Amino acid sequence: MNINRKYIIIIGTLVLLSVIIIGGITYYKEKGVQTQIPDVKQFVFNFFRDYPDSPSKLSDFLIFCHNAVFSDIEELKNEKITEVVCTLEPETRKVVLKEMILLASAYIPSFSSLDSIISFKPDRYIDIAVDLKDVVREYDASLLEEKKLYFCSISEPSWADPFSSQMKPKQTMIFDEGDVSCTGVNMSTIPTMYFYGFVPQAESLNIKQYLVDEQTVTEVMNKQSFSEIKEILKDYPIIWQMDKPIIP
Repeated sequence: MNINRKYIIIIGTLVLLSVIIIGGITYYKEKGVQTQIPDVKQFVFNFFRDYPDSPSKLSDFLIFCHNAVFSDIEELKNEKITEVVCTLEPETRKVVLKEMILLASAYIPSFSSLDSIISFKPDRYIDIAVDLKDVVREYDASLLEEKKLYFCSISEPSWADPFSSQMKPKQTMIFDEGDVSCTGVNMSTIPTMYFYGFVPQAESLNIKQYLVDEQTVTEVMNKQSFSEIKEILKDYPIIWQMDKPIIP
């Protein structure tokens, strides 16, 4: 009797996992253009929380957002969407197991154009992804001929994902007042700017991306004061910025 019960539990668990995977694929088909990405079949998005709970899950989420920006879907190309906000949306499916009806829950990645977002909700996990080449092209198209460009960003207030310091320990600094990130980008690739974490409990979220040089990246990342970093960067051009209110 115990052995039969054990097998029933195992089979039930496998059925639940299958439904979650199938549910994710069905979700994309039902949502249509809004949430389709070209490489959706290459990934199984099985998020069981409304935020990435490990570096690997965060990496999957960022890949999803990158693909959303650089989607090859004609409808999205026509809209020229180069800035998106990605979230994890709840998805519940009914599972019939013999005479029992169970509910299987998961969170499915979704995205919207950044321009369509009027405000953010506090404590919501989001990823803002931006086509960096498009930003540089708008600022000065001749810079695209450079092999490598250097950037620093400031986010106020602080909202960085704790895993970001693990994934990019030499590029990210977290202060009480805000977050700072600096890096060099190979422009021959398909570069994306990412800003991600839990929306803070604040009136607004402000992000600025500066175009700097290699020496300034080193100088900024060696500073221990948020105010000193802001003082350094004020002399450099802001090539992209966002300021959105936060409303409960």
